[in-house]
Amino acid sequence: MTASDLLDLTTLQNLVELDDGSHGLVQEMIGIFREDTQGRIEDILAAAAGRDAEAFSRASHALKGGAGALGAKSLRTLAAELEALGRDGSVEAGPDLRSRLESLFRESLAALEAYVAEGQSRRS
Repeated sequence: MTASDLLDLTTLQNLVELDDGSHGLVQEMIGIFREDTQGRIEDILAAAAGRDAEAFSRASHALKGGAGALGAKSLRTLAAELEALGRDGSVEAGPDLRSRLESLFRESLAALEAYVAEGQSRRS
């Protein structure tokens, strides 16, 4: 996937503008995203394994919010789909759920870090 597939560049640009053109806020948010997301993924997987649709929906909602705030749009989209699934009383997201979540997380994180690096090199 390309960066534009993975990221909402408008959201990222808005965050940069909030920080007076600096990437410090985005970097800080990426740090939080890096620290929190794996736990959120584990919460989703645990809820799926426990067949707890309510917890599945709640954990997916938390992932959706974190991804959306930072502009990780593909991960946000997947989390929204999982949240809706859980709201409908299901946790049947397929046997590859872990790999889909972790892959999108890694790709999103790499794209975010590349976005910051590119933005900082333009300011230098």
